Amino acid sequence: MKVQLGAVPFVYPVPIALGGATVAGKPNYLTLGDVGIMGINPPLVYISSGTNHYTNQGILEHGTYSINFPTRELLAKVDYCGMVSGHDVDKSVLFETFYGELGTAPMIRECPVNLECRVVKEFSIQHRQVFVGEVVQAYVDAAFVTEEDGHVRFAELTELAPILYALDNRYYTLGPVIGRGYHEGKSLLEQNNKQE
Repeated sequence: MKVQLGAVPFVYPVPIALGGATVAGKPNYLTLGDVGIMGINPPLVYISSGTNHYTNQGILEHGTYSINFPTRELLAKVDYCGMVSGHDVDKSVLFETFYGELGTAPMIRECPVNLECRVVKEFSIQHRQVFVGEVVQAYVDAAFVTEEDGHVRFAELTELAPILYALDNRYYTLGPVIGRGYHEGKSLLEQNNKQE
């Protein structure tokens, strides 16, 4: 038995990020739940925010933005950034800002992962403005990167302590690792190959 919820975008979990842009000469950040990856090669990501958001002005002016992935320790600041507008409040005082190669996409040093993006496409759907960005550079705190056999390895996602959101209006974080991609299905693949 299934219960119909109506036209609800029931996608879960939703990664929470802070989008950054330079607006009126200052860094500004907004809380994002509408963020995702569009491809690895080329490295494309997107963010979507209401057309009236203050940060959008800076993205349109400079053609750049950042995506900053906070840890659960930053939850109060992340939530606050979604409650107030940069038009009224200077949110840059909450974080230590740094800039990368583009020079106009402010990033948050306290976030373990930052993506510096150049806008390659912008469009609107109803009241939402979508910015597709090409990742120019990805920054990861050194504490979460190691080198093994000449290959760069990243920390487990649980160590990055991401903030996740759900449509029940609550924040979550990750549990333990439960498997590896392209490994867990091997028994089914072998079973299928035997049947052929």
